[in-house]
Amino acid sequence: MHRLRYQVVDGVAVCVYANPQHAGEAAATQAAAAIERAVVVRGKARVIFASAPSQLAMIASLTEQPGIAWQRVEAYHMDEYIGIDSDAPQSFGNWISQQLAPVGVGCVELIRTGDDPKREARRYGGLVSAEAVDLTCMGIGVNGHIAFNEPNRCRFDDPEPARVVELTEVSRTQQVDDKCFETIDEVPRTAVTLTVPTLMRAGTIVMTASGVHKAAAVKAMLTGPVGPSCPATAVRGRPGAHVFLDTPAAAQLPLQPR
Repeated sequence: MHRLRYQVVDGVAVCVYANPQHAGEAAATQAAAAIERAVVVRGKARVIFASAPSQLAMIASLTEQPGIAWQRVEAYHMDEYIGIDSDAPQSFGNWISQQLAPVGVGCVELIRTGDDPKREARRYGGLVSAEAVDLTCMGIGVNGHIAFNEPNRCRFDDPEPARVVELTEVSRTQQVDDKCFETIDEVPRTAVTLTVPTLMRAGTIVMTASGVHKAAAVKAMLTGPVGPSCPATAVRGRPGAHVFLDTPAAAQLPLQPR
């Protein structure tokens, strides 16, 4: 798990590793420390997870970390499609529940869009924002989205903790490219997502990205203008933010070896 490059960009610690596995393991170590710290200080840890193939290495490594009091962890997920069965393989809630099942998490709170997604957004947003969030584990979309906060369709000062959103064609296409759906026609057009302020409010943020297809978005996140045109730029200047990349995802960054 040898780190190849490291740099602090606007307060964000950026670490580059040779491959997705090493990046995921390093991210998991950082996440585990945040969970353990919260359990010691507060008696529990409240964690928001992204549900995506890009997070597999990190979550698998996290569940293998020794010493985590998983029974004291409250787990939440970032987003959920509208109009998809809760037990469908593509359901984000179903996915994160399966990933965390082996470790006996204290509770996994799920978004259940049902017949009234706006009401569910209010319920779930209120649930997440009722207390401090200790850790957000996230990825970045190929267009710079975080959760389903889409470029130029989100607010960094959104007053709502969660809301119903319409997905861009780029984000829907990414779901096909990630092998989650066979065709774009199968990908739902709307979702419930936690908003940018909700994700950024966590005491620690751990972002993991891998693959050359993420390189342009990573570059925009760390070197472009901060604002809704690239939602992931919200991490800039955010204390406690850490970005873990593999070499292809970092290919467009002017980072120094270390």
